[in-house]
Amino acid sequence: MERTQVVTREELYDLVWDNPLSKLAKQYNLSDNGLRKVCKKLEIPLPKNGYWQKIQFNKMVIKEKLPLNNTVASSITLKFRDNSETLINGEENQLNQLTNELKAQLKDITVFPEKRAKPNELIVAAKNDLKEKKPSSFHDRNGLLITSQNIINIAVSPQNVSRALLFMDVLIKAIQSRGHKIIVDNGTKIIINNIELKIDLRERLKRNIVKGTHWDSTVLEPSNILSLRLDIYPVKEWTDTNTTQLEDKIPNIIAKLELQAIEEKQKAIEREIWRREYERKKKIETDFEAKKNSEIKEFKSLSQKANRWHQAEILRKYIAEVEIKSRENNSLTEEVTQWLEWANNKVAWYDPFIEKEDEIFQKVNRETFD
Repeated sequence: MERTQVVTREELYDLVWDNPLSKLAKQYNLSDNGLRKVCKKLEIPLPKNGYWQKIQFNKMVIKEKLPLNNTVASSITLKFRDNSETLINGEENQLNQLTNELKAQLKDITVFPEKRAKPNELIVAAKNDLKEKKPSSFHDRNGLLITSQNIINIAVSPQNVSRALLFMDVLIKAIQSRGHKIIVDNGTKIIINNIELKIDLRERLKRNIVKGTHWDSTVLEPSNILSLRLDIYPVKEWTDTNTTQLEDKIPNIIAKLELQAIEEKQKAIEREIWRREYERKKKIETDFEAKKNSEIKEFKSLSQKANRWHQAEILRKYIAEVEIKSRENNSLTEEVTQWLEWANNKVAWYDPFIEKEDEIFQKVNRETFD
């Protein structure tokens, strides 16, 4: 039985300002984007980028007030998510809705005649490239013709080359009609709003058992089933089935590509936010470490100079006492007098308040005597 909850506009406002959309979306049967649309429909303001990072680091934030509006619904019924579902209904419905829209928009483009009058230049290049190829003998590519590195990614058996080229030609033109680009740069990439999505077309291989004299072996052979792969995690794949061919799935393919581009864009924004926050924290740590090391150095210098001053005072008292004792004992000879002068000069060199120049000690470190 479905579990639902009636949420007032004010309650939903409090929820989205107390919890990130990604967290709420896990609770209710909506995608992040779906929940965002609900808030937009009810004219509920949402936190700006960086809001949750400021909260995390106890920084001051500004919470937008809920505007008064008597023209929008005062409440909405939200369905709790069933964790056993393999797909989020909100995302699935969004994909289905966009797929249906594209079926209508692309109906004149997604037509498959036996031969295209003006194939895309990428298709022409692929056709010429495949003419020069021989079926591969590698185990996981056995029997397939594989395009070169600087050609759109196609790997099919000779009997499916024409079909593969026709399919890719229609797909490219349908993609371009939506304002997107397709390039070949270390793979075949669809560019949607500056987001690159990598695809490749291949024919699936089937495993056949080869009887032997002593034991059986297996060999992979072309299956006549075409498959288009989107290189994301987990991998998304469209294939021929018993009821539909790959050609019939172009609207769904483009719908998924466009929604995936939105998701990747959001991930890129989140990664950038994380990177900036990481660099900010790292700079704080680096600056703190530098300041600490600087102050340690200064304190060591302070301590060393204090010790030198204290030692200099002791030395002066000792030198003075030597002079007094020498006078009392009538032993203040010229040699002692010279020593007293020498000693006072060395103390003057050592004293941090004087640091008198000394020809002999000019390269000697006052702290270590090195």
